[in-house]
Amino acid sequence: MTLGVKQLHPLFVGEVGGVDLRRPLDPETVRGIVGAIDRYAVCVFRGHDLTDEEQIRFSQNFGELERSPNYGRTKGQEPRLRHGELFDVSNLNEKGEIYDRDDDRRMFRLGNQLWHTDSSFLQIRGRYSLLHARIVPSEGADTQFADERAAYDALPGWLRQKIEGLEAEHFFAHVRHQLGFNAYTEAQLQARPPAHHAIAQIHPGSGRKHLYLAAHASHIVGLPIPDGRVLLAQLIEFATQREFVYSHSWRAGDLVMWDNRCTMHRATPFDEGKHVRDLRRTTVSDGVFDASGVAA
Repeated sequence: MTLGVKQLHPLFVGEVGGVDLRRPLDPETVRGIVGAIDRYAVCVFRGHDLTDEEQIRFSQNFGELERSPNYGRTKGQEPRLRHGELFDVSNLNEKGEIYDRDDDRRMFRLGNQLWHTDSSFLQIRGRYSLLHARIVPSEGADTQFADERAAYDALPGWLRQKIEGLEAEHFFAHVRHQLGFNAYTEAQLQARPPAHHAIAQIHPGSGRKHLYLAAHASHIVGLPIPDGRVLLAQLIEFATQREFVYSHSWRAGDLVMWDNRCTMHRATPFDEGKHVRDLRRTTVSDGVFDASGVAA
């Protein structure tokens, strides 16, 4: 297959054509997609009517998939999606009905509207996320992406020097606690201890320096909590200025794949009590890859 890529933003984001995501991919095509992600950080694949199984199979070309913990469910509620590799990014309950306003699953998903990076709170973090649109509202509900490579390049020199060598502590419950959502069991909290990640990193695929930020970052290791939180807030504000951001307006059949290591993203609001939004995400763990970037 011959890939074609059209850049959608002055700094990053490429729309990829010339590949059928429903079919098995040869190694050359997989390497081409990895190369596109290294270059553009976010890749848009338009018009792919995928089943759950096809989305999972395509995602497995790039490594081992995380499994969804399905947080927010109460006792007796079954997951809406039957495959554990799929994260349910919708406003629908297990009956396919729009969530009640006080449903814990809705409360949990509100955190997606803050700038974040998928699975930054894990010791082995998320490498790629692949989000596929099944049903989208007629207005609103975009997903915005921020290029943390370009943001690092634009930092003043004194700030680059200040953050060099600093690590942030990421905790999966931090962002939801800020929103007043505390419906976690003690077992859930203990099962995912905090993870430490450097704030300034070098991307292994492109060699570019970038920021690694997320709403899950609770503080900076070794700094007083107030100082660290102010610095994190300032960095996120800087990295999400308009010139670093692409807003994706979804169409049914879109699949967007992004590199969590060098981007942040957030959902934008819509009339969630009126319109159905059904998107499904797979997340590739940042595990062992061979030198070409293809899963070993």
